[in-house]
Parts: sequence; structure tokens; C-alpha cells
Amino acid sequence: MNFEKLNDTNCRIDDISHNDKILIGGSFYGKLDLKVCADTDNFEKFFLTVEKNALNVAHNKEMEKWLHTHAPDFDAKLFAHMFAFDNVLRKMYPNLSANISQRQNFYDFEGNKTLSQSFEAGVCQCAEIAILAQAYFQRQGIKTKYFGGELLRSPNEEFGEAHSFITINTDKEEYIYDPANPLLNSDIYMPRISSIEVTPIQRKQFENKIHTTSNRRNCAFMEAKDILTKTSWYYGCGDGGNIFPSFIISKNNPAPVITKENSL
Repeated sequence: MNFEKLNDTNCRIDDISHNDKILIGGSFYGKLDLKVCADTDNFEKFFLTVEKNALNVAHNKEMEKWLHTHAPDFDAKLFAHMFAFDNVLRKMYPNLSANISQRQNFYDFEGNKTLSQSFEAGVCQCAEIAILAQAYFQRQGIKTKYFGGELLRSPNEEFGEAHSFITINTDKEEYIYDPANPLLNSDIYMPRISSIEVTPIQRKQFENKIHTTSNRRNCAFMEAKDILTKTSWYYGCGDGGNIFPSFIISKNNPAPVITKENSL
């Protein structure tokens, strides 16, 4: 496992292996303290079912035509994997979040509880779902990375929402896949896939901001536009504190207002 700690509450992970112990945080804005053991080998039935369904979706001409109409630039096979993951997940684990109030007491600091136990106990939030998604896409040879960060549903939010998601690199573009927030349409889950709306220079700016070693807060959020709804959310690195306009990075806002960023 390659673990990159960004601050006390945010991290990025790739190359998750069976039985890796992953920090998932504690309270809503808690530090990275509680751990889960990623027993990915115990999800073999789930992975095989997703793969089978993804193959069926990829061969569905009507689905291919629909995707070409709504998101002509997005890879149909990649979409099939995401569509299958979102729908199989909620069919095989219909109660994955049924006991969410017990989540904090379910885990411990040593990582004695496993990912499969969390799904069976119904205490899953975005972190557990994103870990499973990362393991699945690794299996497919798709270049992805787990990001335990924050989400802004509007650039005007005063505070961010602690949230885990997946970044995906393709030959053409970088996307954010949010498996915890699919779009529900007539009992069918459509994957929330968003193109990152920043320039190459702004992408470097984002990395510089979240890796700052100065006294400034290492907070930054990139605009991500859903390929289906065309609406934007903002994903990135936060610290649980208040949001400043200068944290928002978007090619639609090339010169953010510079503000003091020391307050929490």
C-alpha cells in the first residue's frame, strides 16, 4: 500500500493489498485514527459479479448509444465498470449503511475489524465504499487513487464535508468517481463521474497547495463537473476548518480572491 498523508484528516492511497490496515478517520471531522483491515480477498464473489455485469453493460448497444449521446468523450468500458459497481454493490449489500450510528464504536485504533465485517454490520460510509472501489479498479488494471478528503457541493459552502472518493487517470483526462453518491434514476444507479475542470497549471497549483510546508493551511478544492448532469461539485483536501474563496481552483475562476487562510 502506498499511503500519502496530507494532513491530520486527509490522505491518498493506491496499491491496496489484502489485509492492509487503512486509516479512515474517527468523528465527522476527526483525525485519521481509526483503522479498517482491507480483507479484499473476501470480496471475490462481489468482484466477479461486478465484472460479469460490466461485461454485459459494455456489450449493451442501447447503453452504448445512450452514453454516446450524453457523454460522448467518456470511455464506454470504464463507464460499464462504474455502472456495474454501483448497482451490484447496492444489490448485494442493501443494508451497507443501515447501522451508521454505530460506526464509530465499531472500529478500533488497531484495525482489528475488517472491511467485509463493516459491510455485513451495515456501518459503511464513503470511506469503506471508496476503499472497495479502489480495490476493484486496481484489479482491472485501471489507474486510480483513493482520496480521503473533503467535498463542497457549492463553492459558497462555509465548511467542507469529510468525504472519500476516487481519482481516475485515463489517456485523455482525469476524472473523479464518487461511488458513495450515485445518481438514482428509476431504481437504477448511474455513476457519479466528474471531469476535473482545471488547467494543467492549476492542477500543479492544487498539488502545491495540498503539499505546502509553510504555515498556510494546505487546503484546495478542484471543480469537478458531472459528465451526465453537467453540475459541479468541488473535491479536494481540507482540514475541517472554514472555506476561503482562494481554496477553490477552477478554469472558470482563473484568478481566485486572495484571502488570509489561517483561521479555522
